[in-house]
Amino acid sequence: MKLSDYFSDRDIVIDKKFSTLGYVDSNINDTLAYCDTLVYLEKANANENIRCLITRPDIADKALSDKGVVVSVSPRNAFYRLHLLLLEEKNYGLQFEYGIGENCSIHPSASVSKRAKIGNNVTIAEKVIIKDGVSVGDNTFIDAGAVIGCEGLLFMKDGENVIFIRHAGGVRIGKNVTLLSQATIVRSVHPGFLTVIGDNSIIGISSNIGHDAQIGKNCLISSNCVIARRAKLGDGVWVGPSATIREQASIGPNSQIKLGSVVIEDVKANESVSGNFALNHPMHLRHYVKKKLDSHK
Repeated sequence: MKLSDYFSDRDIVIDKKFSTLGYVDSNINDTLAYCDTLVYLEKANANENIRCLITRPDIADKALSDKGVVVSVSPRNAFYRLHLLLLEEKNYGLQFEYGIGENCSIHPSASVSKRAKIGNNVTIAEKVIIKDGVSVGDNTFIDAGAVIGCEGLLFMKDGENVIFIRHAGGVRIGKNVTLLSQATIVRSVHPGFLTVIGDNSIIGISSNIGHDAQIGKNCLISSNCVIARRAKLGDGVWVGPSATIREQASIGPNSQIKLGSVVIEDVKANESVSGNFALNHPMHLRHYVKKKLDSHK
């Protein structure tokens, strides 16, 4: 694909080929990304995988000369219009081998896409839905009503109109994973960057894992949690019931997110946080005790 296949000559500064769409930190060769700020443009410049970019006219001259460049007053909207067009043309999506492995137990009421890959010894319970572009590792258990590979909340504003942006990626579930009832795992936006649940992790009842989230190995996410888009959880993270982790937050390995916490900042490895907004847990307890003591004075 070339920029000139989809954009007008007046908007193309440098015409080059690209193979997929993605973010400025893409690890896929020949990615087209959008850069609506100078910070993102600098990240695109530093990433050899970014072959083309869409950016604002006033910062386009900051792009490196080896990048293909399109200008738009709204780079994000131009990017997602192309994304939706590629979906309509069916030129855009995941490519991997599909099928169901050996010794699987799949309840008759479950719906498993023919464009999904199911490993060996997988158990899929009542009314589970597994959609296109999902890969499930060996020995995984998926309980009743779980939905894997569904669309997530992504939109753009076009004047007064709100336009929903369909997803084109998928989900990779590791080996020995447990997904409990009503868990929801959203597919990634782009084919080159999947939503991932690592080996031996457990996702609790009615928890929601947003698009492009990266859940490490041996993580435990309790019931009713929300892990927002592009959040990254290291190995061995424990998340208490009804906790929320904001988009793009990075949670270090072996850290703990306590009951009901609302996490809006990165959490260090081995750290424990709690509260709304979440703070270091011992610090939060000291604040709590002080407030209790003050209330009794």
